[in-house]
Amino acid sequence: MTDKSKRKKVKIRPGIPWGKNGKPLPENNQEGGVHEEDQHDKASAQTTLNTHEEQQSVKEITLQELAELLQVTPDDISVSPGTSEDGSCCAVPHSGQENQQSVVRLVKRSVNQHFPKPPAELEKNLQQHLLEVETVVQTQLERLASRITCKELMGCLLDCYHRQTIDHLHGLLQNISTSKNSFMLLNWVQHTYLIIISRDLPAAASPQRVDHIKYVDLILFTEWVTKAKDKLLENVQKDVRASLEEILQNERSQEGGDSDEAFIQLNVDSIQCINAMYKSAETVSKTLSDRVQEVCFQELLLFVKRYTTEQTEILRNQTQKAEPDMKLFLKTLQNCEALKQHVQTKSNDSKTSLPDDTVNVLEEMKDIHLKSYFKSKNEHFSMLVDEVKMSFLKLMWCQDVQERVMDEVYKLITELYFKHLVQSKQSKLKKCWSSDVWQKVTDDAELLHSTISDMAFGVQQWNRMLLKITELLKCNDTDGLKLEVASMQQMGITKREDLELLLRWKGLSKQQVREVMEALPDHQPTPRPVSWYNSLMWRRLRSTED
Repeated sequence: MTDKSKRKKVKIRPGIPWGKNGKPLPENNQEGGVHEEDQHDKASAQTTLNTHEEQQSVKEITLQELAELLQVTPDDISVSPGTSEDGSCCAVPHSGQENQQSVVRLVKRSVNQHFPKPPAELEKNLQQHLLEVETVVQTQLERLASRITCKELMGCLLDCYHRQTIDHLHGLLQNISTSKNSFMLLNWVQHTYLIIISRDLPAAASPQRVDHIKYVDLILFTEWVTKAKDKLLENVQKDVRASLEEILQNERSQEGGDSDEAFIQLNVDSIQCINAMYKSAETVSKTLSDRVQEVCFQELLLFVKRYTTEQTEILRNQTQKAEPDMKLFLKTLQNCEALKQHVQTKSNDSKTSLPDDTVNVLEEMKDIHLKSYFKSKNEHFSMLVDEVKMSFLKLMWCQDVQERVMDEVYKLITELYFKHLVQSKQSKLKKCWSSDVWQKVTDDAELLHSTISDMAFGVQQWNRMLLKITELLKCNDTDGLKLEVASMQQMGITKREDLELLLRWKGLSKQQVREVMEALPDHQPTPRPVSWYNSLMWRRLRSTED
């Protein structure tokens, strides 16, 4: 830059109004009337010019003075490669095209010179780097706002810093590979950067206020957010998958572990893993949190399928032993139940079938492991109850937690016992157990309640359903059955569908079952007296078991 150009005054004044046709609006149209499409623009521009005439004259400075203010040298100004393709930040009106371009180049050079460079180890130092960016952008804008009296020049500065920041964020986005840093970056942009770029600056372009929305291109911002969201979901999926695989590896290495931590570690660690992702996403936005939840459900379903496949094989091998390790069964049961409850709790807003798919896999896993008891001559149930006592006595963190845990275990074992009981033919049970099947059921029910109530006094008496089964089996007249079934329903200890299954398992015909069920107080006849579920179960009960 020549000495002459350095000394040349730059009059920074409000811009000439432009019409919709891309031409300046003439004050005296020498070529004829003003185009109709520009009449509104001309009226608005005239109002603006009148307002400006009432204000102080804008200070004139040389390019040398502007360069000193921006803390750059005015000679041979080069445009930063990080700017837009057309080489312009914003239209700053000046007296002359050459001066206008010189001013824009000075502003770009100042922004590029002051902007922090990414650290060598970005993943480790992202938080510190974002703090540096925040400090520089905020400090420079506040420093210059207190000295620049032209709002167009201040707008150019805002736009250049905005574009430089967005370009910089694109570079950061390409070089981060963890969900933690993805959340950190999005959080910073939403809760820190937007505040910096949009808030009023002290004494900005006095006596006029700068319209930030006019000078900050929000489309650039939204485009970056879209890319950042996609990158974040990709990193979340990768990190959740890796964490769940590590949890599964730990479970394999701790097979047979007796510590309290080993007993609950799988479900606690996996739930903590996906909960951490939910909570991080919620700090950014509810919409993002929903998307993150869907990704977590996808990975959790894959994890559950791998876990249940492996556990099924392990427990199948255990049933072949003379003294199977029932603690493995309990551990698997508890893990499946805890994961199922978590998925059901979190799936209220889910728009996919992933939560249901996951719950179904877990339910199938729980159902597998009492079957062997109803086909074996070994005393598996007493061993199971002993393992419950041994396992949960060591998990007594506090009384209220212990009571809730034991109540759920009690209820779960009772439900599974009933389900597999009615799926087993009485003739087969008599061969495996004894001819007195109902006495065996009574003994099991009393043993289960005695054991669990000793550990947690306040648990519900979930074994009442099993005890009523004995009374139902002993009753042989229709009127007596009606009373027994009505009593079970009134006590609320079993579902209506289960009552029908129980009557069929006892050996009643379809007509007899219908007669008993129709006697219930709340009976509501349906076009199909037997549901598809009951029909399927009835066929299974009557089929020959291998």
